[in-house]
Amino acid sequence: MIQLTSRGALQVRGLPDPLTPPARDAIRATGLVPSATHELVRNVVASPLSGLDDAGHADLRPVVDALDAAVCAEPDLGRLGGRFLFVLDDGRGDVIGTPADLSFVATGPGRGVVRAGRSEHGWEVRLDEVVPTILGLAREFVGRAAGDESIWHVDDLDAPIGGRATARIPVLPDPTHPLGAVGAHAAVAVPLGLLRPDHVTALGRHVESVRVTPWRSLVMEGAASALPDLEASGLVTRRDSPWARLHACTGLPGCARSALDTRAMARELAPVLPDSHLPVHVSGCERRCGTPETAYVDVLEPTSLDAALQQLAAQSAKDGSRRVEGPWT
Repeated sequence: MIQLTSRGALQVRGLPDPLTPPARDAIRATGLVPSATHELVRNVVASPLSGLDDAGHADLRPVVDALDAAVCAEPDLGRLGGRFLFVLDDGRGDVIGTPADLSFVATGPGRGVVRAGRSEHGWEVRLDEVVPTILGLAREFVGRAAGDESIWHVDDLDAPIGGRATARIPVLPDPTHPLGAVGAHAAVAVPLGLLRPDHVTALGRHVESVRVTPWRSLVMEGAASALPDLEASGLVTRRDSPWARLHACTGLPGCARSALDTRAMARELAPVLPDSHLPVHVSGCERRCGTPETAYVDVLEPTSLDAALQQLAAQSAKDGSRRVEGPWT
Protein backbone atom coordinates (compact mmCIF):
# COMPACT_ATOMS: atom_id res chain seq x y z
CA MET A 1 0.00 0.00 0.00
CA ILE A 2 1.02 3.60 -0.66
CA GLN A 3 -0.04 6.04 2.05
CA LEU A 4 -1.29 9.54 1.18
CA THR A 5 -0.15 12.17 3.67
CA SER A 6 -1.69 15.44 4.85
CA ARG A 7 0.86 17.28 2.71
CA GLY A 8 -0.21 15.62 -0.51
CA ALA A 9 2.82 13.34 -0.49
CA LEU A 10 3.16 9.60 -1.03
CA GLN A 11 4.65 7.46 1.73
CA VAL A 12 5.74 3.84 1.39
CA ARG A 13 6.30 1.86 4.61
CA GLY A 14 7.95 -1.50 5.20
CA LEU A 15 10.91 -1.08 2.85
CA PRO A 16 14.30 -2.52 3.87
CA ASP A 17 16.68 -0.27 5.79
CA PRO A 18 19.03 0.55 4.24
CA LEU A 19 17.09 0.73 1.00
CA THR A 20 18.45 -1.71 -1.56
CA PRO A 21 19.83 -0.27 -4.83
CA PRO A 22 17.12 -1.95 -6.97
CA ALA A 23 14.37 -0.48 -4.76
CA ARG A 24 15.99 2.95 -4.80
CA ASP A 25 16.46 2.85 -8.57
CA ALA A 26 12.84 1.75 -9.10
CA ILE A 27 11.52 4.65 -7.02
CA ARG A 28 13.69 7.18 -8.85
CA ALA A 29 12.59 5.75 -12.20
CA THR A 30 9.02 6.88 -11.47
CA GLY A 31 10.11 10.51 -11.80
CA LEU A 32 8.78 11.36 -8.34
CA VAL A 33 12.27 12.16 -7.02
CA PRO A 34 13.67 14.66 -9.52
CA SER A 35 16.14 16.28 -7.12
CA ALA A 36 18.64 14.29 -5.06
CA THR A 37 19.78 17.43 -3.22
CA HIS A 38 16.43 19.17 -2.61
CA GLU A 39 13.93 16.32 -2.37
CA LEU A 40 13.26 16.87 1.35
CA VAL A 41 12.41 20.55 0.82
CA ARG A 42 10.14 20.21 -2.24
CA ASN A 43 7.09 20.58 0.01
CA VAL A 44 4.48 22.50 -2.00
CA VAL A 45 0.74 22.24 -1.32
CA ALA A 46 -1.54 23.95 -3.84
CA SER A 47 -5.25 24.09 -4.60
CA PRO A 48 -5.74 20.69 -6.33
CA LEU A 49 -8.52 21.87 -8.66
CA SER A 50 -6.71 25.02 -9.74
CA GLY A 51 -7.12 25.51 -13.47
CA LEU A 52 -9.79 22.83 -13.75
CA ASP A 53 -12.83 24.85 -12.70
CA ASP A 54 -13.84 28.49 -12.18
CA ALA A 55 -13.83 28.49 -8.36
CA GLY A 56 -10.41 30.16 -8.06
CA HIS A 57 -9.03 33.48 -9.23
CA ALA A 58 -5.98 32.06 -11.01
CA ASP A 59 -4.56 28.93 -12.58
CA LEU A 60 -1.66 28.13 -10.25
CA ARG A 61 -0.27 25.17 -12.19
CA PRO A 62 2.49 27.25 -13.85
CA VAL A 63 3.29 28.88 -10.50
CA VAL A 64 3.67 25.50 -8.79
CA ASP A 65 6.04 24.27 -11.50
CA ALA A 66 8.05 27.50 -11.41
CA LEU A 67 8.36 27.47 -7.62
CA ASP A 68 9.48 23.84 -7.53
CA ALA A 69 12.09 24.43 -10.24
CA ALA A 70 13.34 27.62 -8.60
CA VAL A 71 13.75 26.02 -5.16
CA CYS A 72 15.64 23.08 -6.65
CA ALA A 73 17.91 25.46 -8.62
CA GLU A 74 19.24 27.24 -5.52
CA PRO A 75 21.84 25.22 -3.56
CA ASP A 76 21.34 27.21 -0.34
CA LEU A 77 17.62 26.38 -0.24
CA GLY A 78 18.54 22.72 0.16
CA ARG A 79 19.22 23.74 3.78
CA LEU A 80 15.52 24.31 4.45
CA GLY A 81 14.14 21.79 6.92
CA GLY A 82 12.16 18.80 5.72
CA ARG A 83 9.07 20.21 7.47
CA PHE A 84 9.28 23.63 5.80
CA LEU A 85 6.09 24.08 3.77
CA PHE A 86 5.03 26.27 0.84
CA VAL A 87 1.28 26.72 0.23
CA LEU A 88 -0.37 28.22 -2.86
CA ASP A 89 -4.14 28.92 -2.78
CA ASP A 90 -5.92 30.04 -5.95
CA GLY A 91 -8.45 32.04 -3.94
CA ARG A 92 -11.02 29.33 -3.26
CA GLY A 93 -9.68 28.99 0.29
CA ASP A 94 -9.10 25.24 0.29
CA VAL A 95 -5.44 25.24 1.38
CA ILE A 96 -4.68 28.70 2.79
CA GLY A 97 -5.70 27.42 6.25
CA THR A 98 -2.89 24.85 6.17
CA PRO A 99 -0.12 25.88 8.60
CA ALA A 100 2.65 27.01 6.25
CA ASP A 101 5.98 28.77 6.35
CA LEU A 102 5.49 30.74 3.14
CA SER A 103 2.15 30.98 1.37
CA PHE A 104 0.26 32.80 -1.35
CA VAL A 105 -3.47 33.36 -1.77
CA ALA A 106 -4.96 34.83 -4.93
CA THR A 107 -7.29 37.75 -4.25
CA GLY A 108 -8.26 38.46 -7.85
CA PRO A 109 -7.22 37.75 -11.45
CA GLY A 110 -3.45 38.07 -11.67
CA ARG A 111 -2.84 39.22 -8.10
CA GLY A 112 -2.76 38.11 -4.48
CA VAL A 113 -0.94 38.21 -1.16
CA VAL A 114 2.23 36.42 -0.05
CA ARG A 115 2.66 35.88 3.69
CA ALA A 116 5.21 34.45 6.07
CA GLY A 117 4.15 32.05 8.81
CA ARG A 118 0.77 32.56 10.42
CA SER A 119 0.73 36.35 10.17
CA GLU A 120 -2.58 38.03 9.33
CA HIS A 121 -0.74 40.36 6.94
CA GLY A 122 1.47 39.90 3.91
CA TRP A 123 2.71 41.56 0.73
CA GLU A 124 0.48 42.26 -2.28
CA VAL A 125 2.02 40.89 -5.47
CA ARG A 126 1.23 40.20 -9.10
CA LEU A 127 1.08 36.58 -10.15
CA ASP A 128 4.44 36.86 -11.91
CA GLU A 129 5.98 38.15 -8.67
CA VAL A 130 4.87 35.24 -6.49
CA VAL A 131 7.89 32.97 -7.02
CA PRO A 132 10.57 35.70 -6.75
CA THR A 133 8.93 37.03 -3.58
CA ILE A 134 8.70 33.61 -1.95
CA LEU A 135 12.30 32.80 -2.93
CA GLY A 136 13.54 36.02 -1.37
CA LEU A 137 11.76 35.22 1.89
CA ALA A 138 13.09 31.65 1.84
CA ARG A 139 16.65 32.92 1.37
CA GLU A 140 16.22 35.31 4.29
CA PHE A 141 14.91 32.50 6.47
CA VAL A 142 17.85 30.23 5.62
CA GLY A 143 20.31 33.01 6.42
CA ARG A 144 18.74 33.88 9.75
CA ALA A 145 18.23 30.26 10.83
CA ALA A 146 21.78 29.20 9.95
CA GLY A 147 23.51 27.38 12.78
CA ASP A 148 20.44 27.18 15.04
CA GLU A 149 18.99 23.66 14.93
CA SER A 150 15.98 24.72 17.03
CA ILE A 151 14.61 26.86 14.17
CA TRP A 152 12.54 24.73 11.79
CA HIS A 153 9.83 27.20 10.75
CA VAL A 154 9.41 30.87 9.97
CA ASP A 155 7.43 31.37 13.18
CA ASP A 156 10.37 30.01 15.21
CA LEU A 157 12.43 33.11 14.40
CA ASP A 158 12.76 35.82 17.03
CA ALA A 159 11.48 38.48 14.60
CA PRO A 160 9.42 38.44 11.38
CA ILE A 161 11.07 38.16 7.98
CA GLY A 162 10.39 40.27 4.92
CA GLY A 163 9.99 43.70 6.46
CA ARG A 164 6.71 45.52 7.00
CA ALA A 165 3.67 43.62 5.74
CA THR A 166 0.55 45.70 5.14
CA ALA A 167 -1.78 43.62 2.96
CA ARG A 168 -4.36 41.76 5.00
CA ILE A 169 -4.92 38.06 4.35
CA PRO A 170 -8.54 37.67 3.15
CA VAL A 171 -11.01 35.77 5.30
CA LEU A 172 -12.43 33.04 3.11
CA PRO A 173 -15.38 30.71 3.75
CA ASP A 174 -14.73 27.20 5.02
CA PRO A 175 -13.62 25.15 2.03
CA THR A 176 -15.48 22.22 0.54
CA HIS A 177 -13.68 19.22 -0.90
CA PRO A 178 -15.76 17.90 -3.79
CA LEU A 179 -16.12 14.20 -4.52
CA GLY A 180 -17.30 12.70 -7.78
CA ALA A 181 -17.66 14.70 -10.96
CA VAL A 182 -16.25 18.23 -11.08
CA GLY A 183 -17.31 19.23 -14.55
CA ALA A 184 -15.45 16.84 -16.85
CA HIS A 185 -12.98 15.98 -14.09
CA ALA A 186 -13.10 13.53 -11.19
CA ALA A 187 -12.25 13.65 -7.49
CA VAL A 188 -12.10 10.47 -5.42
CA ALA A 189 -11.21 9.82 -1.79
CA VAL A 190 -8.86 7.02 -0.76
CA PRO A 191 -10.18 5.07 2.27
CA LEU A 192 -7.86 5.69 5.24
CA GLY A 193 -5.44 7.27 2.77
CA LEU A 194 -4.16 3.82 1.76
CA LEU A 195 -3.76 3.43 -1.99
CA ARG A 196 -3.91 -0.25 -2.91
CA PRO A 197 -2.76 -2.02 -6.09
CA ASP A 198 -6.35 -2.44 -7.29
CA HIS A 199 -6.90 1.31 -6.93
CA VAL A 200 -3.75 2.03 -8.96
CA THR A 201 -4.76 -0.49 -11.64
CA ALA A 202 -8.15 1.20 -12.03
CA LEU A 203 -6.54 4.64 -12.21
CA GLY A 204 -4.13 3.39 -14.86
CA ARG A 205 -7.01 2.33 -17.10
CA HIS A 206 -8.22 5.92 -17.40
CA VAL A 207 -5.51 8.50 -16.67
CA GLU A 208 -1.77 8.94 -16.92
CA SER A 209 -1.43 11.36 -14.00
CA VAL A 210 -3.24 12.32 -10.81
CA ARG A 211 -3.10 15.17 -8.32
CA VAL A 212 -2.77 14.13 -4.68
CA THR A 213 -4.66 16.39 -2.27
CA PRO A 214 -3.80 17.24 1.36
CA TRP A 215 -7.09 15.62 2.43
CA ARG A 216 -6.05 12.20 1.08
CA SER A 217 -7.97 12.22 -2.15
CA LEU A 218 -7.07 12.26 -5.83
CA VAL A 219 -8.05 14.64 -8.63
CA MET A 220 -7.98 13.41 -12.22
CA GLU A 221 -8.31 15.66 -15.23
CA GLY A 222 -11.01 14.66 -17.74
CA ALA A 223 -11.93 11.46 -15.88
CA ALA A 224 -15.56 12.05 -14.85
CA SER A 225 -16.74 9.21 -17.08
CA ALA A 226 -14.42 6.80 -15.24
CA LEU A 227 -16.12 7.27 -11.84
CA PRO A 228 -18.13 4.00 -11.90
CA ASP A 229 -15.00 1.96 -12.54
CA LEU A 230 -13.02 3.88 -9.92
CA GLU A 231 -15.79 3.32 -7.37
CA ALA A 232 -15.84 -0.40 -8.17
CA SER A 233 -12.14 -0.57 -7.28
CA GLY A 234 -12.89 0.74 -3.79
CA LEU A 235 -12.21 4.43 -4.26
CA VAL A 236 -14.80 6.81 -2.80
CA THR A 237 -16.86 8.91 -5.21
CA ARG A 238 -19.83 9.93 -3.05
CA ARG A 239 -20.00 12.38 -0.16
CA ASP A 240 -22.42 10.15 1.76
CA SER A 241 -19.90 7.31 2.01
CA PRO A 242 -18.59 6.78 5.57
CA TRP A 243 -15.09 6.68 4.11
CA ALA A 244 -15.49 10.29 3.05
CA ARG A 245 -15.14 11.34 6.70
CA LEU A 246 -13.59 8.40 8.57
CA HIS A 247 -9.90 8.67 9.41
CA ALA A 248 -7.37 6.84 11.58
CA CYS A 249 -3.80 7.16 12.73
CA THR A 250 -1.26 4.49 11.72
CA GLY A 251 -1.98 2.32 14.78
CA LEU A 252 -0.67 -1.17 15.39
CA PRO A 253 1.43 -2.82 14.08
CA GLY A 254 3.07 0.18 12.43
CA CYS A 255 3.23 2.35 15.55
CA ALA A 256 4.52 0.99 18.85
CA ARG A 257 2.79 3.76 20.82
CA SER A 258 -0.67 2.70 19.68
CA ALA A 259 -2.99 0.70 21.91
CA LEU A 260 -4.86 -0.90 18.99
CA ASP A 261 -5.05 -1.60 15.28
CA THR A 262 -6.83 1.66 14.43
CA ARG A 263 -7.41 0.79 10.77
CA ALA A 264 -9.09 -2.48 11.66
CA MET A 265 -11.28 -0.56 14.11
CA ALA A 266 -12.16 1.98 11.40
CA ARG A 267 -13.18 -0.85 9.06
CA GLU A 268 -15.48 -2.23 11.76
CA LEU A 269 -16.88 1.22 12.40
CA ALA A 270 -17.54 2.20 8.78
CA PRO A 271 -20.76 0.14 8.23
CA VAL A 272 -22.36 1.47 11.43
CA LEU A 273 -20.96 5.02 11.50
CA PRO A 274 -23.67 7.43 12.73
CA ASP A 275 -24.66 10.25 10.41
CA SER A 276 -22.84 13.53 10.99
CA HIS A 277 -21.24 16.33 9.01
CA LEU A 278 -17.98 16.11 10.98
CA PRO A 279 -14.96 13.91 10.27
CA VAL A 280 -14.36 11.04 12.71
CA HIS A 281 -10.79 10.21 13.70
CA VAL A 282 -9.72 6.99 15.45
CA SER A 283 -6.55 7.46 17.50
CA GLY A 284 -4.45 4.75 19.11
CA CYS A 285 -2.92 7.04 21.74
CA GLU A 286 -3.11 10.54 23.23
CA ARG A 287 -0.85 11.95 20.50
CA ARG A 288 -3.75 11.78 18.01
CA CYS A 289 -1.48 11.80 14.96
CA GLY A 290 -3.02 12.74 11.61
CA THR A 291 -6.12 14.46 12.96
CA PRO A 292 -8.06 16.76 10.61
CA GLU A 293 -7.27 20.47 10.80
CA THR A 294 -10.99 21.29 11.09
CA ALA A 295 -13.37 20.31 13.89
CA TYR A 296 -13.69 16.53 14.20
CA VAL A 297 -15.15 13.80 16.40
CA ASP A 298 -12.48 12.17 18.55
CA VAL A 299 -12.45 8.39 19.06
CA LEU A 300 -9.54 7.73 21.40
CA GLU A 301 -8.17 4.24 22.15
CA PRO A 302 -11.50 2.40 21.87
CA THR A 303 -11.25 -1.11 23.32
CA SER A 304 -14.08 -2.44 21.13
CA LEU A 305 -16.59 -1.41 18.49
CA ASP A 306 -19.16 -0.79 21.23
CA ALA A 307 -16.69 1.46 23.05
CA ALA A 308 -16.10 3.44 19.86
CA LEU A 309 -19.84 3.89 19.31
CA GLN A 310 -20.25 4.99 22.92
CA GLN A 311 -17.60 7.67 22.45
CA LEU A 312 -19.35 8.87 19.30
CA ALA A 313 -22.72 8.99 21.07
CA ALA A 314 -21.30 10.86 24.06
CA GLN A 315 -19.67 13.51 21.90
CA SER A 316 -22.78 13.88 19.78
CA ALA A 317 -24.87 14.47 22.91
CA LYS A 318 -22.45 17.10 24.21
CA ASP A 319 -21.39 18.49 20.83
CA GLY A 320 -17.95 17.51 22.02
CA SER A 321 -16.02 17.73 18.80
CA ARG A 322 -12.41 18.82 19.00
CA ARG A 323 -10.75 21.52 16.96
CA VAL A 324 -6.99 21.61 16.83
CA GLU A 325 -4.25 23.61 15.17
CA GLY A 326 -2.88 21.59 12.27
CA PRO A 327 0.29 19.73 13.25
CA TRP A 328 3.64 20.53 11.67
CA THR A 329 4.45 16.84 11.32
